[in-house]
Amino acid sequence: MSERTASQPNTDRSRRRLRVVLDVALSDAAACPLEEIDGEVTAVRHQYTGDDCHADVTVAPACPDDDRSDVMHVATQTTESCLCCVFSDHGCVPQITAVAADTITVETYLADRTTLTDLVADLKAVANTVSLTHLTRLAADDQSGDSHTHVTLDLFKLTDKQREAAAAAVAKGYYATPRGADLSDLATALGISKSAVSQRLSAVESKLATSAFTEAQQSAGSAP
Repeated sequence: MSERTASQPNTDRSRRRLRVVLDVALSDAAACPLEEIDGEVTAVRHQYTGDDCHADVTVAPACPDDDRSDVMHVATQTTESCLCCVFSDHGCVPQITAVAADTITVETYLADRTTLTDLVADLKAVANTVSLTHLTRLAADDQSGDSHTHVTLDLFKLTDKQREAAAAAVAKGYYATPRGADLSDLATALGISKSAVSQRLSAVESKLATSAFTEAQQSAGSAP
């Protein structure tokens, strides 16, 4: 009896340092079949293989008294303008977390800010708008030895320039302890002055603090 030699697959492992959440308003060219699902989409299990995209879509019951959800399977052939293809081109695994009207919310993990910049640029080429709404830095600088530093920013209410500055600050460890970058580093990365970076980050922090305080007040006011 001949012996079988198990072939070892080529494996590429790399650390993902950023978690991002993107709201993507789709164009006609990048239309997704998930948009055609009737009802409230509550969960999506998504798989992209070759030229085919498969998704199991959980839809909330139309009647509030019905506790049974429908699960729809959607299969379609992809094109270069499909969102899943764009994410795949950048080595990202997209997780669709919400579908509303013509906007799809996608969560994914990235290696660095350069990948984020390139990904957003390519998404904008096939979508109407792309908004970075949440950004989490998963690990501090290697020099710090702290792999448990998490910094999350809710970027929904920021301008594009403020969002760009915030993304750079989180990605490069400006908010880490100890800091992995200073204003000079951020200014160099963004191609602007230190004062401009400082002004943008001040606006970011002010908006985020105001938003958090407002939400806390609203939660306290609605509590029984």
